[in-house]
Amino acid sequence: MRTTAASVLAAVLVLCGLLQPVSRLAHAEPDLHTTGHPTADLKPTRDDILTRAKSWLDERVPYSQEAKHTNQYGTYRQDCSGYVSMAWGLKTARWTGDIMQVATRIDKKNLLPGDSLWVHSSAHQHMALFIRWADAAKTQAVVWEEYRSGTVASQRTWSADRTAGFTAIRYRNVVEGDAKTCAAVSLDHPRYPEVAPAATGALVKTAQCLLAAAGFPTGANGPTGTFDATTTDATKQFQASLGLPALGKVDSHTWTALLARGTTPQLQDGASGDAVLRLQRALNAALDAGLELDGRFGPNTTAAVKRYQSAQGLSSDGIAGPKTWAALQAGK
Repeated sequence: MRTTAASVLAAVLVLCGLLQPVSRLAHAEPDLHTTGHPTADLKPTRDDILTRAKSWLDERVPYSQEAKHTNQYGTYRQDCSGYVSMAWGLKTARWTGDIMQVATRIDKKNLLPGDSLWVHSSAHQHMALFIRWADAAKTQAVVWEEYRSGTVASQRTWSADRTAGFTAIRYRNVVEGDAKTCAAVSLDHPRYPEVAPAATGALVKTAQCLLAAAGFPTGANGPTGTFDATTTDATKQFQASLGLPALGKVDSHTWTALLARGTTPQLQDGASGDAVLRLQRALNAALDAGLELDGRFGPNTTAAVKRYQSAQGLSSDGIAGPKTWAALQAGK
């Protein structure tokens, strides 16, 4: 009876929610040692983990339990556990059945960016990288994951019910102490009011992370949420670099320039993605437009672009092109 049960268990494996033969994954054979592939399990910081993980999002790596993806970080299986193995810098790609050989369980309330939400049962096996909480109650997780066939590596927000069904785990080799990471700081706010020296709170953290990303660090302790002297100096330097008045406070012009930083693709009705989200944030800062920050270029975003273009003396065509981006990134 014991042998029969073992045979049945070995015959099938539910990996990432799908039936999969156990023979291919159970032994977790080492991936090819391509350029950049670790020769031993890495000891990454949280920023390292998130940088590695984001590469698959940027490359839109499709989910597959058979295929492997190669980039500067190595060659890894394109499923949920292969993705986490890549992000953590593991020499050998793990699966949900043996990932706990390199991880430990933690309380969900202690989750940090780069940790994982994991489940391994007879009915369901899956794991994803934890990025942040979507709600103040810490019940809905925002994750990066390889989800299922027909999808690509992407960010998803889990419902409270789904989040509750997973266990929080942490890579044993993660190098802690890098609280300076901005990955857990949201850039999305309904409004972007002025923040000045002595201010505190989430908006200050957002400003600090945006300034650091622009090359004007606000201190070794990272996003503290306190608008201190270092943050004031960084703000003045950023403003001066754009020819804005060096006031040392983050006003609407400074918010607009910070939030618009990045690539400048032409965007119009029907577009979607991170660039649209940056555009929406910048328009909310410039106009107090009240746009929903959903990364979708619809009628409301079109109207806001036209309104901004008109205010800047540009052709009001509702298309975010080079001139519109240039004005936003200049803090106009």
